[in-house]
Amino acid sequence: MKQIAPEQYPEFVLSTDLCPAVLLRTQSSNLRLFHGLERWGLGAPTACFYPSTGTVKALPRGQSLTQPNLSQGWLLVSFAGAEGWRVFDAPVLVCLQRRPRQVRLEEQGLFLRFDQPAGDVVVAPLFGYEKPLQKGFSFPLKTNLQTVRTWEWRDSLPESVAKHCNLFYRVLRAIPIYADEQFAVEGDDLLLRTQYTFHTIRDDWATSPYRIAPIPPPLALAWLAEGEGWARKQFPMSTGDAVSAPAIMTPYGPWFGMAETETVTIRFPLLLRYVHTQETYPLPSGKLHPVAQRALDWVRQRLSEKFRRDDWQQVWDHGGAENYCWQVMGDRWYAKAIPYLPEQTQAHVKASLKGYMREHVLQEKHYQPFRDVLLLVGPGIGTWGGYDDAGKFSSNLLETLWCYAHYTGDWETIRERWSLIKRFFVTPYECDWKSFGRYTIAELGDEAAPPLYMARMAYQVGDVETYRFACYLFVRELVYHYIKQVGHHYFVQRQPWHSTEAMPSDVYLTNLWADIAGWQIDGPTYPRVTGERQFENRWVRFGSEDVARFYRDVLGKEIRAEMDWLVERAREDKTPYRLHEDTAHIAPSLVRLRSLLLREPVQKLAQLSPPERWQLGRSADGTAFCLSFVYAAVKPVVQRLIPRQSRSGWQKGLERYMPDPFPGLVLAVEAERGYPVLRWWAWEPPRKAQDVPAGDRWSFGMVQAEGWQNVSWKRHRRNWNTVLWLPQ
Repeated sequence: MKQIAPEQYPEFVLSTDLCPAVLLRTQSSNLRLFHGLERWGLGAPTACFYPSTGTVKALPRGQSLTQPNLSQGWLLVSFAGAEGWRVFDAPVLVCLQRRPRQVRLEEQGLFLRFDQPAGDVVVAPLFGYEKPLQKGFSFPLKTNLQTVRTWEWRDSLPESVAKHCNLFYRVLRAIPIYADEQFAVEGDDLLLRTQYTFHTIRDDWATSPYRIAPIPPPLALAWLAEGEGWARKQFPMSTGDAVSAPAIMTPYGPWFGMAETETVTIRFPLLLRYVHTQETYPLPSGKLHPVAQRALDWVRQRLSEKFRRDDWQQVWDHGGAENYCWQVMGDRWYAKAIPYLPEQTQAHVKASLKGYMREHVLQEKHYQPFRDVLLLVGPGIGTWGGYDDAGKFSSNLLETLWCYAHYTGDWETIRERWSLIKRFFVTPYECDWKSFGRYTIAELGDEAAPPLYMARMAYQVGDVETYRFACYLFVRELVYHYIKQVGHHYFVQRQPWHSTEAMPSDVYLTNLWADIAGWQIDGPTYPRVTGERQFENRWVRFGSEDVARFYRDVLGKEIRAEMDWLVERAREDKTPYRLHEDTAHIAPSLVRLRSLLLREPVQKLAQLSPPERWQLGRSADGTAFCLSFVYAAVKPVVQRLIPRQSRSGWQKGLERYMPDPFPGLVLAVEAERGYPVLRWWAWEPPRKAQDVPAGDRWSFGMVQAEGWQNVSWKRHRRNWNTVLWLPQ
């Protein structure tokens, strides 16, 4: 797609995923920012700070400067003490291209007059989404900005804040507006190379830009974890470039990157070994532990009874095809059980599953077409104009399909139906640059497993391009598994979050929302009122032995702590993860989780769930439960499925899957007719504004320029990272 160059337009508002700022360009010589805040019940800035030869001075509300002698082209406004700003301040840095003739701070906002067109003006919250608390407010936990007391800023700024303004101002002289992201596979490593295009602003102060090539905030969150002492091991990634300040908070994670470069290359060492190798659990030549033998006997007897013939209709566990969406999630356990079954039962299971795959699973009529994919819709699993829950289930089909092909050896069916199978791969359509991984997924069982099994199937059928692309997505999803375990610390230390409610330490990052909503966070007691506690869904559908290896290698200490906590909650009946029963298609038992994630010995699992208390239920449920004891009783063997790869060529990343991005990191732009509005996502203002865009969101007011009052705005995609709002 041809990119729209900002340089060719005389006026626009630019929003991008790549920078926590909004760029305004106007031909007007008069400009007012933070205009009309009274509509939201908010007051205009109370002070404006400006650099003046060797110091920083203050301009209180109600005063003006004529021919101000700015030593640099930035102004910092503070809302401390303003109407409606009761809990927090959000200082905003305003970066100018032209020297102003007049600066006036008034009840209607910050007014700027120039002797020529104002040109490029950049607006960015100084601390991003991080909020200095107003006088009289505090939180039980120590917060990052507790020493930043903006109400005490009077005639000048603290030296540390002035330095931050100076650095951030230079950073915002070169705004990244396009990330050309490519990847390569080398051995068991993934390489990610991103080349950035910058919009450089040449200002009247001849400022030398400080160019930052950013990394996506969730990846930055994984990078930062070890530095703040949260995780035992840092996420496996390395780059030859030094990470540079400033680390600006966004709802997605910290914003920082590599200094004075246009290209960032990151190596993710050995993470593809979880794709290329498989952990198996062969039966020993001697006796099994008695509890494991009892579990194995149950699987053999139950599946011998269930699969008495080669008729594929035997597969149904949930009353028939009307509950197919649940059925197919649990069917992978029948395939996993095959190596442990008597020969005759193996033959029946293989024949039944083959008929089921050919006659039902791999028939397009059982899915709902949407754009380029097929959605698995069923009872309780719907779609509401997007991919939604049905998209999760489509991607999860890939794990079942790989298990089927691998354990039955029927790769012919996979090859024949490959063009159909690729349409189940919804994962890439729900990622972008700023999310890094997949949006709106709370369930850990739905994340890294689908691209992992897609990669293995693609390699087996000879689709090398899809194999590499799925490897690339698998690594992106592993980042989520990591930060969902440790990343909450970052946000706890930087609250208030989306409300004044104090966030305790026992919370989790659950799922990621688009717009600039960012991470949704909850726990047993936070927030006090919520429709659904998504942290309870964290381990839903988790059953991948291969993803479990990643947890044991990188997050063993953290996972053990959570598993022990879940056991206590299970004993108090406060979690869907049970001690004595499994649901193969939804909530795994704690026996399954501890077997996979901790490799807990069978003796301990038997103490946790004695055989006399087992509730084995449906065939797939009981099989998943019992195989967990078998796995725990044997010594695992790692076998290589895919040879180490020689260095591949660079391949395009997610960009080709992004038809209509909604860029923005901290501030969002709303532009319909009239003056554009700058807003946050979640905070509710003191009152809802009428007849303006985003009237129900916390606002930073309107941008008022000559000729914009009645103009209509049209949104133009520049690329997958950036959009321009153009006046019509």
